[in-house]
Amino acid sequence: MAYVVARPKGRFEVRESLHTPKGPRARSLAGFEVLTDEALATAARRSTRPFDAEAVIASARRAGAPVRTGTGAGVREGVRDSSRRFVEASRRMALSIRRRPASPGGEDSGAALIDLLGFADAIARSQPPRPFEPLTFPVLSRLVEGRRAVAGLR
Repeated sequence: MAYVVARPKGRFEVRESLHTPKGPRARSLAGFEVLTDEALATAARRSTRPFDAEAVIASARRAGAPVRTGTGAGVREGVRDSSRRFVEASRRMALSIRRRPASPGGEDSGAALIDLLGFADAIARSQPPRPFEPLTFPVLSRLVEGRRAVAGLR
């Protein structure tokens, strides 16, 4: 997910977070003083994850950056390019998992699990947001009464 941070002297940066073996890192995608379609297109081209221009614009406004964007063709092209790279990377990952031979002593299942969780997270982030639905739980007193009735303890 790309986001905007304020820098010294009235500058701002579009960044994206990456998970590395040494922990989380941020990578700069584009620097700007005023967020424009060109800055968004540059950030979308450099992004390694799906790029959500609307989320970046919202993040820029929260960071206090001046925003002058339309929904320019350059941004749409950058987003398409970002999505295409994501799909290609997903296919490469799937192929590498299929090609990996099973070792007799068992492979490092922890590393494989982390890879798969990261892959699932990237897919979930590329989906449109779902409407908020509050969690519903059964009333605990009804559960207790139900257990007592089953056990014949009434």
